[in-house]
Amino acid sequence: MTNDDDPSASNTQTPLIEVVQRLVRGGWDEVESSLVTYGDPIALDGTRSTVRCHLLRSDPLGTPRLKTLAQQLANQIVNYCIPRTDIEKVSQLSPDRQVPEITRLANEAARLFTQTQVKTGEGAELLLYALLEKGLEIPQVLSKMSLKTSTEMQYHGADGVHAKLLENGDLAVYWGEAKLYESVAKAMTDCMDSIAPYLTGMAHEQDVFLIRHYADTGNAEVTARLLEYFNDSSLLSASVEMRGACLIGFVHDNYPSLPRDEAAVRAELDVALASWAESTKKRLENRSLTAHAIEVFFFPMPSVKDFRDAVKSELRIDVKP
Repeated sequence: MTNDDDPSASNTQTPLIEVVQRLVRGGWDEVESSLVTYGDPIALDGTRSTVRCHLLRSDPLGTPRLKTLAQQLANQIVNYCIPRTDIEKVSQLSPDRQVPEITRLANEAARLFTQTQVKTGEGAELLLYALLEKGLEIPQVLSKMSLKTSTEMQYHGADGVHAKLLENGDLAVYWGEAKLYESVAKAMTDCMDSIAPYLTGMAHEQDVFLIRHYADTGNAEVTARLLEYFNDSSLLSASVEMRGACLIGFVHDNYPSLPRDEAAVRAELDVALASWAESTKKRLENRSLTAHAIEVFFFPMPSVKDFRDAVKSELRIDVKP
């Protein structure tokens, strides 16, 4: 592998904004056959937040491709769970050694997911990772799954940590929160309640500590350059902007068959999306979050339980009745 082929390769002369952008792995084509992006992003007036909506793509019989999405998410677990340095070490092996090592990493990653909890949110967290990394090209800079001390517990703190360099040189850190509820209102409320402390400076200290000690770009030099933003003695520490990313998953009745029936259901979906966006705006205002940039993803689904079970099944986790 040459230096140009390595997305994390760098030297002190390479602009850091380019280096961080190279950390993005994969693209939207990896999930596009199971997801439909509905409508254009909605910039919420009076805020810096954007609302987006994704739904399950359906087959010709109108069946949502939930199993396909679960398979595609399961295919991401090595990149999602395993530190980049460990993956980079495998990439340096000969081809005949890489396959068993990749298999070993996949098995290790699968074992990090909770095995016994019925209402785990880890499938939603994995989906949020995919939406940020593959949809918005904002790379994950800290694999919190690899830091779990018990496979029967979900990790504490933010559900994801992503970052990108802005054109002005600031580092935008995205704290992720993913919520799954039957009710969209409950999912919105819980998600905003969870993300607020990270944006207002009341809850991110522990996760910043984890970044300082466990951030991993797969390249020691790149990691060191990025960590300058988290060194309080560095001028760069004054150029960190805390942002948010929220996945709001919930049950939507009379689930549409998309994209085939989009024209027939557009009016109904437009009304629903406008209502979700307005409700999001009110929650942001009530929590004094209008000045913070937040990416809000709405993910209506036929069944929250079926989504959880489908992801667990692909990870070979026993599904409880």
